Amino acid sequence: MKKLIYLLFTLILISCGKSKDYSNCNTEICNYLMDKSFYVHEINGFYIVASNEVPTKEYGFSPNSLDIFNKAIKLFGSFLDQNNDGNIDQKYIELSNGLSKNLAFVIGHRGFVDEVTENIERRYGIYGIGFFSDNWPYIPTYDGTDYLVDELNSSLWRPKYFDATWEETFHTITEAYNRIDNDFKFSEGAYLRKLMDDDILDGTYDISEQNDLENGDYDKITAVNEYLHQIWEINFSGQSDILNVHQKKALEFMIKKEVPMNVKPNYKFILGKRLK
Repeated sequence: MKKLIYLLFTLILISCGKSKDYSNCNTEICNYLMDKSFYVHEINGFYIVASNEVPTKEYGFSPNSLDIFNKAIKLFGSFLDQNNDGNIDQKYIELSNGLSKNLAFVIGHRGFVDEVTENIERRYGIYGIGFFSDNWPYIPTYDGTDYLVDELNSSLWRPKYFDATWEETFHTITEAYNRIDNDFKFSEGAYLRKLMDDDILDGTYDISEQNDLENGDYDKITAVNEYLHQIWEINFSGQSDILNVHQKKALEFMIKKEVPMNVKPNYKFILGKRLK
């Protein structure tokens, strides 16, 4: 009996040891994300992670968590590889480094996302962009082109049948620029902020409705990042002619700063490596 107990105890120890043996990790944050997440992918030190929680079926599809995880990997890969040769473009090495030093992408239900993003910011100084799979739309058929828009006049606007993975991965890209480029700021007094503020003052763009819906918590820094995403989406769809003067200046600024302006949702390469 004692031998059996000893054997079982040994097996438990071995099993526990294996669960903590992350040979692909060389940082504390990697170990933490491997321990907390069901899926982990790394691109040059930038982590994309996900739980295995079942996403919402509210939007007419029945994805699993791996579907969204893989889609995010493809989108980030395409953003960093604009010439589609399977490697990070030389001009986006700084962007890639900015992602790895400052950000992570976390997919799952709100509780999982909140726990992981709060911990990695507190422990490692990494800001996590979350995708709430229990609420936000994952629309695998969305290709960024099949809609018409007359004007961009509200922070609430989204394309028809919109896939939120596009939005959150793009927000992560612009959040990286916000951290590595002193001109690419969302705070008061910055060029991009002034463009949005002038748009609001002219009565041609509104964030008040969204602010009311979010009980006053929709701050202008977040609003600028959303403003950029909306402008990027409209330009991607080939409808930049409907943008007003402020919005066109924001688009020109993104192009000048070489923000990736294209993306392939079915990007054929896999940048980085799957760790789990």
